[in-house]
Amino acid sequence: MIPINITIKNNVVPDESGVYFYFNSKNQLLYIGKATSLRSRINSYFTKPNGDRISEMVSQIARIKYITTPTVIEALVLEANQIKAKKPKYNILQRDDKSFLYLTITNEPYPRPILMRGHELERIGIDPFRSTLTKSAKKKFLRVFGPYTSSASLKKALDLIRKAILWSDCQPPEVTGKTRPCFYVHIGKCPGVCTRTIYKKDYRLIIRQLILFFEGKKKQIIRQMEREMKLASKELRFEDAARVRGNLSALEHIQDIALISRDDVEGAFHERIEAYDIDGCF
Repeated sequence: MIPINITIKNNVVPDESGVYFYFNSKNQLLYIGKATSLRSRINSYFTKPNGDRISEMVSQIARIKYITTPTVIEALVLEANQIKAKKPKYNILQRDDKSFLYLTITNEPYPRPILMRGHELERIGIDPFRSTLTKSAKKKFLRVFGPYTSSASLKKALDLIRKAILWSDCQPPEVTGKTRPCFYVHIGKCPGVCTRTIYKKDYRLIIRQLILFFEGKKKQIIRQMEREMKLASKELRFEDAARVRGNLSALEHIQDIALISRDDVEGAFHERIEAYDIDGCF
């Protein structure tokens, strides 16, 4: 149980997914975390044995704030955005900043989501903790999201989102020299970048939606899809309307309860991060 001397938002912690914030007696932010169940996760800090660093942090907690989210995947996104914006002490101490994981969106004719470590970004002259990209960074990336505490959760999230927002990590034939469709085209998870059967401007709209999602703006995407579906129906483009309706349904009904694993939350202070090799990407 949470000690009675700790102030809790609304005097109760809900059994919902979301992001939690720990503050000390001086109102300094100590740590930000995500949870499938805020109640279970927060209680675990006070009822289970912890390592030295976590125990040190827990001993300083004086106030707990939280934000509930409709889905676990939105908790994952919110956590990363809040860590980047607020840089809490114990999130930074989890590991060397340079080994944090980031989601980058490349600035190419057909942009791609690529996972990179902080030290990989620094190697190409980009400060991953900057809130905005510099002019030189914008030549390489449209956005850089993170840090993320779990490579497994981020990869799962991207795969879940792909059911609603059909992003691709392919490159067009003029880059690869190949014209055969990739595996994901055959299973409906690539819009045809590898065969260049989707126009650049149409694919850019998909990437814009992916960016909006990782900015925490799912409601904005839903409104866009609703407008697009109504317009397609009005213009008698029923196949397009059905396609958008399917994407909208997938976005609104993401089944992500297992997105945050036991290792993500209990082993966060010593997790080994894995990312994609970026050699040759630029």
